[in-house]
Amino acid sequence: MSPARDETSGQPTVRSVERALEVLELLERADRPLRLVDLSRGTGLSSATLLRLLAVLQRRDLVASGAGEYRLGVATLGMAHGYISSDPLSNRARPHLQQLADTTRLTTSLYVRSGDERILAVRVDGEHPLRYQLPLGRRLALHLGAGKPILANLPADEIARILQLLGETQRADGRTVSVEGMDADLSDIRRNGFHVSVAERDTAVASISVPVFAGTGEVIASLSASGPVESTDPARLPEWAPELRRAAAAVGR
Repeated sequence: MSPARDETSGQPTVRSVERALEVLELLERADRPLRLVDLSRGTGLSSATLLRLLAVLQRRDLVASGAGEYRLGVATLGMAHGYISSDPLSNRARPHLQQLADTTRLTTSLYVRSGDERILAVRVDGEHPLRYQLPLGRRLALHLGAGKPILANLPADEIARILQLLGETQRADGRTVSVEGMDADLSDIRRNGFHVSVAERDTAVASISVPVFAGTGEVIASLSASGPVESTDPARLPEWAPELRRAAAAVGR
């Protein structure tokens, strides 16, 4: 049996796993069913290779199909539940977020870093729930809103790499931010220890967020308190910074 087909040898098996994960990640990010041609374009894999991978994933209920389109299967929801139930960071954060929501009357959230993005892992609704509630598991950018405290506290070379990839960016309110402007914002966050966001990612939301550090000093997440812009005074949000920092320190420990 040739190495390319030997599923019992190490490297080909690892490559097959990587390809399968690429397919799952593409379906996750798409938020809609994809055709085979879309999967091929997004992964760079041939139709024949994709069909073999999809057959395995479908047998595991990780992928479902219909009308010539593919989507994530129900087993991925079971995996998400397993994460929520067993993740120590999320479990530690939940009571602290609940206490913050009770104190601030704002919606509190924990965003965990995943590569160059953040993922909403825990949310506790406040007194005035946001008009649009982000679903748990939603991937979001690091350069907007509660992602900025994470980005600001990454190693300098990582910040430079991400800013170079981003280039000039645009906020939800239409304001354009240059690389220099973003770098200045990140410096302010490091100096202040928190970030106040108004209409950055969503025009209807105002929030304050702080970084969460692991015991090693590495930034791993951010913790935020947010509310509708019409009922949340941005000028008063910094008053909650000490409470958020205490909660973030407890979660990080």
